Amino acid sequence: MRYSFLTIFILAFSLISCEREPVFEEIEYVKYSHQLFEENTKMGELIQRASREFGATPKEMLLKAGYNEAQAQQLLERLNLYVALSKDYTVHGFAYNTKDPLGESVVASGLLYCPQNRLPKGVIFVYPFFKTKGESGTDSRYSVESLLAVAGDYVCMIPDGIGMGINSNQPMSIIQHENLAETGLDFYLAAREFIYNRYHYKLPGRIILFGYSLGGSATWSLARYLSIHKESNISVKDIFVGGGPYYPDLCMEDLFESRYSEYASGPFILWSLNYYDNLNLDFTKIFKGKLLEEFPGLCDGSRAVMDVTSYIGTDLNDYFDEDFLQNKDNPYRQLVMEALKKHSIPNDWRPDVKVRLYNCHKDLYVPSICGDKLYSYLNEINADVEYIHEDIAHEKMIVRMIMDFHKYLYPNQPMYP
Repeated sequence: MRYSFLTIFILAFSLISCEREPVFEEIEYVKYSHQLFEENTKMGELIQRASREFGATPKEMLLKAGYNEAQAQQLLERLNLYVALSKDYTVHGFAYNTKDPLGESVVASGLLYCPQNRLPKGVIFVYPFFKTKGESGTDSRYSVESLLAVAGDYVCMIPDGIGMGINSNQPMSIIQHENLAETGLDFYLAAREFIYNRYHYKLPGRIILFGYSLGGSATWSLARYLSIHKESNISVKDIFVGGGPYYPDLCMEDLFESRYSEYASGPFILWSLNYYDNLNLDFTKIFKGKLLEEFPGLCDGSRAVMDVTSYIGTDLNDYFDEDFLQNKDNPYRQLVMEALKKHSIPNDWRPDVKVRLYNCHKDLYVPSICGDKLYSYLNEINADVEYIHEDIAHEKMIVRMIMDFHKYLYPNQPMYP
């Protein structure tokens, strides 16, 4: 068979000009280290796990938070709607390269929730509540904080933190705000590398931040860090923050004066502070009673904070040295207070996004003075801040904050009773 020159030209041109799928090329891993596990999950399964963790049904948890029977029932009906509408997710536990507060290179870990077979609407970055060793997201292969995101199509990131998860062999970093921010950024960068190579899409450069209680101060640290360090090319879309010890010196001073703590977090903070700030504290001059007798087992994170609280009580007089508590000239107290003040998050920046700040009138877990001072600063600099300040308990405020967050994410599915 003979072909004309024109026929051959047309055939050759069509072959050359034919569009082909570009060959995907993986990027080189820098922050991402390795995957720990990978599982499929749904919102209903996460709720069941949360119920087992707290030893109560969702309804019992709502009643404990202060809602009456009718309100709890209405909220449960909304919750059931979210469960019915929720889609499949894949949760990845993975390790990443970062540094601890001493500047030493470490491998840390965290959870990454990814929507299955669909592109995400955005990224939600959540710092967890106060947890101790063995309770981290990668330890449990789930985190209750993931419930914030898996009702919709968002990627959700939840870091374990230094001293937790894969590097639980070293002391926990609790209030070291600069390091919390830096490790949070490294976690995001590692997740971005992993998602691009695993799912073949790029994460958006704008993220939504959410954090309550201890997670609140970590969230505020990251918000500040990203605002100051523009070179990261990561910006914040919105901030939900509440009940956090943003100023740990004020927090601890208030606890010392009231001598009451619903949550015996003070000893954990001092143990962490002593290690990462090289304070060389003599804890025989700071602790007493059961806390000193079983030192360091009750403050090094090897036992859950609620178990420790149940064991040593809520009265600081029972486990802190009297002179340390009442004498502001006590050399160890002065050393501790100076270190705590160094880890207070500086008021040296102005958020360029809306801040939703939640705070109780009287918080028995984290003194309300921290939230009050943060609001005063934001109000003074004319920041875009909405202050949700109510006379309710710490536990009920987080429920209120979560409901507001869901209303923000999914405005067409109101969750209020």
